[in-house]
Amino acid sequence: MNSIHPSPGEPGFGTGASLFIDPRTCIDCGACADICPVDAAQPAEQAAAEDVERNAAYFAEKEPLDATDLDSWEAPSYQVWGGGPRRVLVVGAGPAGMYATRELLLRTTAEVTLVDRLAQVGGLVRYGVAPDHPSTKQIIESFERIARHRRVRWMPSTDATELQDSFDAVIHAVGARRSRRLGINGEDAACSAEDFVAWYNGRPGAALPVELVGPRAVIVGNGNVALDVARILLSDEERLRRMDVSQSVRQTLAASGIKEVVLLGRRGPDEAAYTQPALQELLTAAGDRVELRYHARPTDWTSAGLALDDGTSIAAGNLFTAIGFEGKPIDGLPFDPDRGIVPNVRGAVVGHPGHYVAGWIKRGARGGIGVNKACAQETVMALVSSSRGPASPGS
Repeated sequence: MNSIHPSPGEPGFGTGASLFIDPRTCIDCGACADICPVDAAQPAEQAAAEDVERNAAYFAEKEPLDATDLDSWEAPSYQVWGGGPRRVLVVGAGPAGMYATRELLLRTTAEVTLVDRLAQVGGLVRYGVAPDHPSTKQIIESFERIARHRRVRWMPSTDATELQDSFDAVIHAVGARRSRRLGINGEDAACSAEDFVAWYNGRPGAALPVELVGPRAVIVGNGNVALDVARILLSDEERLRRMDVSQSVRQTLAASGIKEVVLLGRRGPDEAAYTQPALQELLTAAGDRVELRYHARPTDWTSAGLALDDGTSIAAGNLFTAIGFEGKPIDGLPFDPDRGIVPNVRGAVVGHPGHYVAGWIKRGARGGIGVNKACAQETVMALVSSSRGPASPGS
């Protein structure tokens, strides 16, 4: 979102020990702090007071930038795919697909057709981000502006299968929507994070597959999604009223009777995948009603609760699984079932000229919203710098 400075082309790029985050354009996704290889970016609550003051001073005299004003950006740092309009199909309007579309508009003269099986852009930002994190969802407005660009044809609620032969190149940004399974007895009676998150976020066609039963729920998983599920389950009526959820979702959660959550990690706390801010948010809001349990492997889920491999059990009314997501095969393309990705080299699909991937289907289900920007840039770079030039996907 062009919120980190100095960026390439700006004075001081690569010379300082700190990066400055522009609060006017930052969407607070936390990706920069998570992936910065030299720890030059930190959440404000973890930064020293003098660093926060330096950050504010850095932007005091600077004009705010519109991160979605594509025409105001500087010239690209790599080869432009020019020579007249080319036709590119982008499949998927989640973060990876929208960043890929944005890069194509910045770096090429291509005409982009953007399709998605859903009726709106946003993907997991719209239907995966917790409803008590509205600031993170602000990026959807930027995605909608990209979809309205004069060189973009936006086709919502569309199956892309029959369209692909009509384009010079196809970028598949279909994500990894399928929840991983525990592989235990009785798991079919549990609720996956995919289903629960889709339900409370109002994804079209989503329904809650289980009845919520208090007073205790168990969540298997130690990532941010598991913490999101716990936080939503333990929200009181006042907090629920402040969330962007439907009345029926609010009523169901309020009536659930769930007063306690056990977060179950199959590995140790040093291997937990959640971020510190996410854990702190949960513990601040409902710390006395959350139990963190590690090195515990479930074996059976029954109406009596969850049995563990050490012979103990946890009495609970609901089991939620949040152990990650995996990609699904794409018709006509190779697939690596162990990694859940389409085999690729920097986004170019192996053995299939003209086909590219971006996002989780490219690199696996890891990384937050912001990581998709660099991922999409790499894919578009591979597309525009191909020595063969644009190739028909059917060739």
